[in-house]
Amino acid sequence: MDNNKMAENNEKKTWWSESRFGMFIHWGIYSLKAKGEWVMYQDRIPVKEYEKLAGEFNPVFFDAEAWVLLAKNAGMKYIIITAKHHDGFSMFKTDVDRYNIVDGTPYGKDVMAELAKACEKNGIRLCFYYSHVREWRHPHAQSLEMKNPFIYGNYGNFWDYPDETKKNLQVYLDEFDKPQIKELLTQYGPIGVIWFDTPSLIRPDQAQEMIDLVRSMQPECLVNSRVGDFVDTDYFSLGDDQVPEYNNGVDFETPMTICHAWGYNNMPNNKYRDVKELLHQLVDIVSLGGNYLLNVGPDPTGVIPPEAQERLKGIGDWMQVNGEAIHGTKASPFPAKPSWGKITAKDETLYLHVYQWNEIITLTGIKSKVKGVTLLADSGRKIAWSQKPCGSLGYDRLTVHVPGDAPDPDVSVIKVEFEAPMQVETRIIEDDSGAIQLSACLSTMHSSGDKPKAEFNITGIVQRWFSADDWFGWEFLCEHPGEFDVTVTATSNFNGVWDFGHELSVQYNGQENQFTVMDDGTPTAGYQKRSYQAGKIRIGQPGTHHIAVKASSLSKTNGQGFTMSMVKLQPSRT
Repeated sequence: MDNNKMAENNEKKTWWSESRFGMFIHWGIYSLKAKGEWVMYQDRIPVKEYEKLAGEFNPVFFDAEAWVLLAKNAGMKYIIITAKHHDGFSMFKTDVDRYNIVDGTPYGKDVMAELAKACEKNGIRLCFYYSHVREWRHPHAQSLEMKNPFIYGNYGNFWDYPDETKKNLQVYLDEFDKPQIKELLTQYGPIGVIWFDTPSLIRPDQAQEMIDLVRSMQPECLVNSRVGDFVDTDYFSLGDDQVPEYNNGVDFETPMTICHAWGYNNMPNNKYRDVKELLHQLVDIVSLGGNYLLNVGPDPTGVIPPEAQERLKGIGDWMQVNGEAIHGTKASPFPAKPSWGKITAKDETLYLHVYQWNEIITLTGIKSKVKGVTLLADSGRKIAWSQKPCGSLGYDRLTVHVPGDAPDPDVSVIKVEFEAPMQVETRIIEDDSGAIQLSACLSTMHSSGDKPKAEFNITGIVQRWFSADDWFGWEFLCEHPGEFDVTVTATSNFNGVWDFGHELSVQYNGQENQFTVMDDGTPTAGYQKRSYQAGKIRIGQPGTHHIAVKASSLSKTNGQGFTMSMVKLQPSRT
């Protein structure tokens, strides 16, 4: 992308970048089953039987104004709602198919038109989710999808349409998707985002056709990355419920469930997250420069469940006090995460989001002069602070003394203001606990062959590390030399797939610590972390040091290789 186009793209998504917090809404006729939005697929319900649900759908308690105010009072700035999910039912008035909420249900009203009016009235951006490839009702929609480079899965309707040779995705795109996208972009005023889901095996040229269509009709409308791979989108949608490890310098958004399901689910195993967990997710994501898209699933009558409303109110109470530390902020400028919480930033301000409250909070790596320190939730509390150089390494340590209990039991925010636009140390240094965090995305990739074959994914994790020719090195500063315990951490993908049997080594100052990545029997899970001990190293003096991770043997049985996320040097206690 050239510089002019990049500047234009950044300008049109300023509202999105400053919002930081949005509401996702999964709502459709599947709510009648109360088992989530995938019920048609999970129960293998035939199309003709599933279609009968439309005749029962009558959300008489739907109140667009109430929904929008719930989002607004929670501190959310935009709403993304399912215009059409994988079941193929359209939640808006469409001339493409009578299988829609206006023509196919007893309700007979266009909920999107009502929502558009409420959003405009209350200053909330309206956006539409649209499933453009995976569709269980249309005979030409795709069934096969790639789970990883070695495994294909079937997430389409193979019980009604088992013959893959009869499916033509282009027919579906041309006859169904494109006309409906045009309707969504002409019937409801300015739209903030068309949120496509999921790319499956759509070709890049087909995905680009969808992008071009959106931009030709509403140039300011954003398009997310799930439209397809290798195409020009506006921001990156991470995996469902995925909180990234690091700030990899990209614009991203995490879609997150408020409970265990997206669509309405009243099954006994559907547990809701508590307010503390949701607030930590919000802060974690914003501290990495991302947006938090929190989902609710209204019931068949049009009511957002009381459990969800209660949690949104709790978030809203916190945002009422601390919203300035979320809205319009940028990612933490520091390479390391502090042990006590997370950081967000503005030009002349840092916001220290404290999860683990202590009377003394420290922050290492300050290079600008601090002007003042306050508590957002208790601006009258007296706070003592000091700023002192960290030896001769060129940066300072800020020490904040905050007596008494935390002003907020979930997240307390300390506001640090500078006399001028702040400068911080961006090289890898010790964190506030004395540990050295070597994030994978901050390493330099090397190869003893022609060029490295491994890569960094969008969250800063090393992936596709299959070749022992590739290796990774870091440069870091150490203020307090001594003995350090070394751990190497890896992270699984969404499906929780691992490869084991890797033989690796950490190399420092002529010392080589070998370790083997084995399966310890822990049940696998999506986005799971596993840490491996790699012995000890001794750093002899303050200053600049170098360390590397290399492999003598790597496995790729399940197509994962070694998915490295971090090397950590922790001051040894023995």
